[in-house]
Amino acid sequence: MMIPLFSDQGRAQIDRIVRPGVLCAFDFDGTLSPFVGYENASLPEAICQKLLHLQSMTPVAILTGRAMADIRARLPFKPDFLVANHGLEGVPGQEKDHEKYRRTVACWAEALQLALDNPTRYDRGVSLDNKRYSLAVHYRKAADYDATEGRLTRLFAEAAPTAHVLPGKFVYNLIPPGAPDKGDALSELMKAAGAQTALYVGDDWTDEDVFALDNPAILTVRVEKSDESRARFYLETQEDIATLLDALIDKLQSAFPRGGGRPTQGN
Repeated sequence: MMIPLFSDQGRAQIDRIVRPGVLCAFDFDGTLSPFVGYENASLPEAICQKLLHLQSMTPVAILTGRAMADIRARLPFKPDFLVANHGLEGVPGQEKDHEKYRRTVACWAEALQLALDNPTRYDRGVSLDNKRYSLAVHYRKAADYDATEGRLTRLFAEAAPTAHVLPGKFVYNLIPPGAPDKGDALSELMKAAGAQTALYVGDDWTDEDVFALDNPAILTVRVEKSDESRARFYLETQEDIATLLDALIDKLQSAFPRGGGRPTQGN
């Protein structure tokens, strides 16, 4: 059962995990950014300033399903680690498989678009987003969600049978077989940062690969409670992310001598 993060038990876990060097990692849409639709998402100025303050004391990472070029354009600051495409972009050492993933996704996109162009079978509100190494199929603008979901899942089985289909909020993400996920990415980032502990905050099915990690050194937090999630703790609403960032900053400030902070590092 999920536990409120701002409970006695949750605050005890913050005290245990949050120490100098902790890797603070966040999803973007619906977590750092309010969920306002895929095209309109942005990082609020107040949240950006809190992240910059937090980054002055400990490494900060953003893990998103967006393509790298897309997420970079939406961030007014440079986090220590920026991982895109559900873990396929931004993790050191993974570039060797990118061309294989690109070819796979290109084949899926061609087959799916050919099918979706038939208006008698598929809702015109469905759209493809080829993110080069993964493929997103959006259906927020569809007239009938249930019917569209059924037709799409059957289409994926026909046109992209090897895909790992990762559902999200009015979107299906098609991931190449064998590709790393957000859980793999976070584990690698902890090694790259030399972090003994980490905190991860997300809000969707796309974050469950992190929530499912069996690692007591990682504090997993979901935005909004869900009985189906494997995150251990939850925030009541997305607006509580500001309160969490303040709590992290206060906790880390108490761990440094007066005027101290994180040594300057290159990104």
